[in-house]
Amino acid sequence: MISVELAKELAKYLPWEPKVGDLTIVYGDGGEEIIEPIIPKHEKENKIVLSLRNVGHLIWLPRLTMLLYELKKRAGKGFSLSYDKDTDKWRYQDDCFESCHDNPEDAAATALLRLLQKEEHKKA
Repeated sequence: MISVELAKELAKYLPWEPKVGDLTIVYGDGGEEIIEPIIPKHEKENKIVLSLRNVGHLIWLPRLTMLLYELKKRAGKGFSLSYDKDTDKWRYQDDCFESCHDNPEDAAATALLRLLQKEEHKKA
């Protein structure tokens, strides 16, 4: 599962469209973070949905398939995402960037964030 910090950073660059089955962040009565799936008739039952005030979007944790789709649209000549048994890490690699993380979602999200930041920098 993608880290909350990466999900927040990605939300600044890419408007996600949550689908049924995606995960959202909510707070319980004691203030604890609870990760819940979006269901067709989601009732919040005394829980407050976490929002990014500076972005105005709901924070949710995109699935690996969503991250890979966005990478495929943006990565130049392609990329690879593989598990390295020796280091017990997931490795993303393309022509210009390489990163290793504990899970495939964070590896893909980090690469996507880098590409989005690069796109933003070119626009400026």
